[in-house]
Amino acid sequence: MKKLKPEGIEFEKWCDRWDASDHEHKIIMCADSGITYGTGMNWRSSKQEKPENNDCLRELLEPCEEFHLDFVSFDIETSNLDADFSVMLSAVIKPYGQAPLVYRADKYPEWNACRSNDKGIVTDVANELAKHAIVITHYGQKFDIPFLRAKMRKHRLPFLPPMFGIDTWRIAKNNFKVSSRRLANLSSYFGIGTKDSVDGSIWMAAAYNGDTEALNHIVEHNIVDCQVLENLACLSFPFLKSMPRL
Repeated sequence: MKKLKPEGIEFEKWCDRWDASDHEHKIIMCADSGITYGTGMNWRSSKQEKPENNDCLRELLEPCEEFHLDFVSFDIETSNLDADFSVMLSAVIKPYGQAPLVYRADKYPEWNACRSNDKGIVTDVANELAKHAIVITHYGQKFDIPFLRAKMRKHRLPFLPPMFGIDTWRIAKNNFKVSSRRLANLSSYFGIGTKDSVDGSIWMAAAYNGDTEALNHIVEHNIVDCQVLENLACLSFPFLKSMPRL
Protein backbone atom coordinates (compact mmCIF):
# COMPACT_ATOMS: atom_id res chain seq x y z
CA MET A 1 0.00 0.00 0.00
CA LYS A 2 1.37 3.41 -1.02
CA LYS A 3 2.30 5.61 1.95
CA LEU A 4 2.21 9.36 2.28
CA LYS A 5 5.49 11.22 2.48
CA PRO A 6 6.50 11.57 6.15
CA GLU A 7 6.69 15.05 7.60
CA GLY A 8 8.74 16.94 10.13
CA ILE A 9 11.31 15.01 12.13
CA GLU A 10 10.23 11.72 10.55
CA PHE A 11 11.00 13.10 7.09
CA GLU A 12 14.37 14.41 8.32
CA LYS A 13 15.22 10.91 9.59
CA TRP A 14 14.05 9.36 6.32
CA CYS A 15 16.33 11.71 4.35
CA ASP A 16 19.27 10.95 6.65
CA ARG A 17 18.75 7.20 6.10
CA TRP A 18 18.55 7.81 2.32
CA ASP A 19 21.82 9.72 2.33
CA ALA A 20 23.55 6.99 4.34
CA SER A 21 22.28 4.12 2.11
CA ASP A 22 23.75 2.65 -1.03
CA HIS A 23 21.62 2.08 -4.14
CA GLU A 24 20.42 -1.39 -3.08
CA HIS A 25 19.30 -0.21 0.36
CA LYS A 26 17.55 2.84 -1.17
CA ILE A 27 15.46 0.45 -3.28
CA ILE A 28 14.57 -1.47 -0.09
CA MET A 29 13.63 1.81 1.63
CA CYS A 30 11.31 2.67 -1.25
CA ALA A 31 9.69 -0.77 -1.13
CA ASP A 32 9.14 -0.42 2.63
CA SER A 33 7.52 2.99 2.04
CA GLY A 34 5.31 1.65 -0.75
CA ILE A 35 6.78 3.95 -3.39
CA THR A 36 8.89 3.65 -6.53
CA TYR A 37 12.59 4.49 -6.58
CA GLY A 38 11.82 7.60 -8.69
CA THR A 39 9.36 8.83 -6.08
CA GLY A 40 11.99 8.26 -3.39
CA MET A 41 14.43 10.45 -5.31
CA ASN A 42 11.75 13.16 -5.61
CA TRP A 43 11.09 12.96 -1.87
CA ARG A 44 14.76 13.45 -1.14
CA SER A 45 15.21 16.30 -3.61
CA SER A 46 12.23 18.12 -2.09
CA LYS A 47 14.10 18.60 1.19
CA GLN A 48 15.29 22.20 1.50
CA GLU A 49 18.92 22.19 2.50
CA LYS A 50 20.21 24.83 4.88
CA PRO A 51 23.68 26.24 4.34
CA GLU A 52 26.04 24.47 6.72
CA ASN A 53 28.12 27.59 7.17
CA ASN A 54 26.70 31.08 6.71
CA ASP A 55 30.26 32.41 6.75
CA CYS A 56 30.82 30.77 3.37
CA LEU A 57 27.88 32.68 1.90
CA ARG A 58 29.12 35.89 3.47
CA GLU A 59 32.57 35.26 2.02
CA LEU A 60 31.11 34.83 -1.48
CA LEU A 61 29.09 38.03 -1.26
CA GLU A 62 31.72 40.14 0.45
CA PRO A 63 33.65 41.13 -2.70
CA CYS A 64 30.40 42.41 -4.26
CA GLU A 65 29.19 44.59 -1.40
CA GLU A 66 30.38 47.70 -3.20
CA PHE A 67 27.98 47.00 -6.05
CA HIS A 68 24.28 47.88 -5.83
CA LEU A 69 21.85 45.67 -7.75
CA ASP A 70 19.45 48.52 -8.37
CA PHE A 71 18.13 50.85 -11.05
CA VAL A 72 19.74 54.25 -11.54
CA SER A 73 18.69 57.04 -13.87
CA PHE A 74 21.66 58.59 -15.64
CA ASP A 75 21.97 61.81 -17.60
CA ILE A 76 24.89 64.02 -18.58
CA GLU A 77 25.20 67.59 -19.85
CA THR A 78 28.06 68.45 -22.17
CA SER A 79 29.33 71.48 -24.03
CA ASN A 80 28.86 69.73 -27.39
CA LEU A 81 27.61 66.40 -28.74
CA ASP A 82 30.93 64.75 -29.59
CA ALA A 83 33.50 63.78 -26.97
CA ASP A 84 36.48 65.02 -28.97
CA PHE A 85 34.92 68.51 -29.35
CA SER A 86 33.37 68.74 -25.91
CA VAL A 87 33.72 68.51 -22.13
CA MET A 88 31.37 67.09 -19.53
CA LEU A 89 29.73 69.96 -17.65
CA SER A 90 27.58 67.96 -15.23
CA ALA A 91 26.14 64.53 -14.59
CA VAL A 92 23.40 63.09 -12.40
CA ILE A 93 23.11 59.51 -11.18
CA LYS A 94 19.81 58.94 -9.36
CA PRO A 95 19.22 55.61 -7.61
CA TYR A 96 15.54 54.71 -7.83
CA GLY A 97 13.51 56.47 -5.14
CA GLN A 98 16.56 58.19 -3.67
CA ALA A 99 18.17 61.61 -3.84
CA PRO A 100 20.26 62.29 -6.94
CA LEU A 101 24.05 62.20 -6.91
CA VAL A 102 25.19 65.39 -8.65
CA TYR A 103 28.55 66.00 -10.33
CA ARG A 104 29.52 69.40 -11.72
CA ALA A 105 32.71 70.40 -13.47
CA ASP A 106 33.31 73.58 -11.47
CA LYS A 107 33.85 71.53 -8.29
CA TYR A 108 37.14 70.20 -9.69
CA PRO A 109 40.46 72.11 -9.66
CA GLU A 110 40.86 71.63 -13.43
CA TRP A 111 37.89 73.96 -13.99
CA ASN A 112 39.90 77.06 -13.17
CA ALA A 113 43.28 75.96 -14.54
CA CYS A 114 42.26 74.09 -17.70
CA ARG A 115 38.53 73.67 -18.46
CA SER A 116 39.29 71.40 -21.41
CA ASN A 117 40.49 68.74 -18.95
CA ASP A 118 37.41 66.95 -17.60
CA LYS A 119 39.24 63.93 -16.19
CA GLY A 120 38.17 64.62 -12.60
CA ILE A 121 34.42 64.67 -13.19
CA VAL A 122 34.58 61.82 -15.72
CA THR A 123 36.50 59.66 -13.23
CA ASP A 124 34.02 60.21 -10.41
CA VAL A 125 30.99 59.66 -12.65
CA ALA A 126 32.46 56.44 -14.09
CA ASN A 127 33.41 55.12 -10.64
CA GLU A 128 29.90 55.66 -9.27
CA LEU A 129 28.08 54.38 -12.34
CA ALA A 130 30.19 51.20 -12.26
CA LYS A 131 28.64 50.30 -8.89
CA HIS A 132 25.17 49.86 -10.35
CA ALA A 133 23.79 47.00 -12.38
CA ILE A 134 20.96 48.60 -14.39
CA VAL A 135 21.22 52.05 -15.94
CA ILE A 136 18.18 53.98 -17.21
CA THR A 137 18.78 56.60 -19.89
CA HIS A 138 16.87 58.41 -22.62
CA TYR A 139 18.74 57.98 -25.90
CA GLY A 140 21.62 57.06 -23.62
CA GLN A 141 22.78 54.09 -25.64
CA LYS A 142 23.36 56.50 -28.52
CA PHE A 143 24.76 59.43 -26.56
CA ASP A 144 25.36 59.38 -22.78
CA ILE A 145 27.08 55.98 -22.57
CA PRO A 146 29.21 56.28 -25.76
CA PHE A 147 30.22 59.82 -24.75
CA LEU A 148 31.26 58.62 -21.30
CA ARG A 149 33.16 55.65 -22.74
CA ALA A 150 35.03 57.88 -25.18
CA LYS A 151 36.07 60.18 -22.33
CA MET A 152 37.10 57.21 -20.18
CA ARG A 153 39.37 55.91 -22.93
CA LYS A 154 40.81 59.39 -23.45
CA HIS A 155 41.69 59.61 -19.75
CA ARG A 156 42.94 55.98 -19.61
CA LEU A 157 40.30 54.89 -17.08
CA PRO A 158 39.30 51.24 -16.52
CA PHE A 159 36.42 49.83 -18.56
CA LEU A 160 32.92 49.86 -17.13
CA PRO A 161 31.90 46.43 -15.77
CA PRO A 162 29.12 44.42 -17.43
CA MET A 163 25.87 46.36 -16.92
CA PHE A 164 22.37 46.34 -18.35
CA GLY A 165 20.59 49.30 -19.88
CA ILE A 166 17.00 50.50 -20.18
CA ASP A 167 16.60 53.19 -22.83
CA THR A 168 13.21 54.91 -22.52
CA TRP A 169 13.69 56.51 -25.95
CA ARG A 170 13.87 53.04 -27.53
CA ILE A 171 10.79 51.86 -25.59
CA ALA A 172 8.89 54.95 -26.79
CA LYS A 173 10.06 54.38 -30.36
CA ASN A 174 8.73 50.82 -30.35
CA ASN A 175 5.50 51.39 -28.44
CA PHE A 176 4.23 55.00 -28.52
CA LYS A 177 2.94 56.73 -31.69
CA VAL A 178 3.67 60.32 -30.72
CA SER A 179 4.90 63.37 -32.63
CA SER A 180 8.26 63.40 -30.86
CA ARG A 181 10.09 60.97 -28.64
CA ARG A 182 12.17 63.66 -27.02
CA LEU A 183 12.06 63.58 -23.23
CA ALA A 184 10.39 67.02 -23.06
CA ASN A 185 7.50 65.95 -25.29
CA LEU A 186 6.97 62.61 -23.54
CA SER A 187 7.04 64.20 -20.08
CA SER A 188 4.49 66.82 -21.16
CA TYR A 189 2.21 64.31 -22.90
CA PHE A 190 2.19 61.79 -20.05
CA GLY A 191 2.09 64.50 -17.35
CA ILE A 192 5.10 63.12 -15.47
CA GLY A 193 7.09 66.30 -14.93
CA THR A 194 8.08 69.62 -16.41
CA LYS A 195 11.27 69.53 -18.43
CA ASP A 196 12.51 73.01 -19.27
CA SER A 197 15.03 74.00 -21.91
CA VAL A 198 18.27 75.88 -21.40
CA ASP A 199 19.17 78.69 -23.78
CA GLY A 200 22.33 78.17 -25.82
CA SER A 201 23.89 81.31 -24.39
CA ILE A 202 23.81 79.72 -20.93
CA TRP A 203 25.74 76.71 -22.24
CA MET A 204 28.27 79.05 -23.84
CA ALA A 205 28.66 81.08 -20.64
CA ALA A 206 29.23 77.95 -18.55
CA ALA A 207 31.57 76.14 -20.92
CA TYR A 208 33.71 79.03 -22.15
CA ASN A 209 33.45 81.69 -19.41
CA GLY A 210 33.23 79.38 -16.42
CA ASP A 211 30.06 81.23 -15.32
CA THR A 212 28.89 79.60 -12.07
CA GLU A 213 25.34 80.95 -12.34
CA ALA A 214 25.04 79.56 -15.85
CA LEU A 215 26.28 76.17 -14.68
CA ASN A 216 23.72 76.29 -11.85
CA HIS A 217 20.96 76.42 -14.49
CA ILE A 218 22.49 73.51 -16.37
CA VAL A 219 22.79 71.41 -13.21
CA GLU A 220 19.16 72.14 -12.23
CA HIS A 221 18.13 71.10 -15.75
CA ASN A 222 20.21 67.91 -15.35
CA ILE A 223 18.53 67.01 -12.04
CA VAL A 224 15.03 67.57 -13.43
CA ASP A 225 15.87 65.42 -16.46
CA CYS A 226 16.84 62.52 -14.22
CA GLN A 227 13.65 62.78 -12.14
CA VAL A 228 11.50 62.90 -15.28
CA LEU A 229 13.50 59.99 -16.66
CA GLU A 230 12.77 57.92 -13.56
CA ASN A 231 9.05 58.67 -13.91
CA LEU A 232 9.10 57.78 -17.60
CA ALA A 233 10.90 54.51 -16.83
CA CYS A 234 8.16 53.54 -14.35
CA LEU A 235 5.49 54.31 -16.95
CA SER A 236 7.37 52.46 -19.71
CA PHE A 237 8.48 49.39 -17.74
CA PRO A 238 5.47 47.18 -18.71
CA PHE A 239 6.57 47.49 -22.35
CA LEU A 240 10.13 46.34 -21.67
CA LYS A 241 10.70 43.06 -23.54
CA SER A 242 14.40 42.62 -22.89
CA MET A 243 17.28 44.33 -21.13
CA PRO A 244 20.37 44.58 -23.34
CA ARG A 245 23.93 44.79 -22.09
CA LEU A 246 25.42 48.25 -22.26
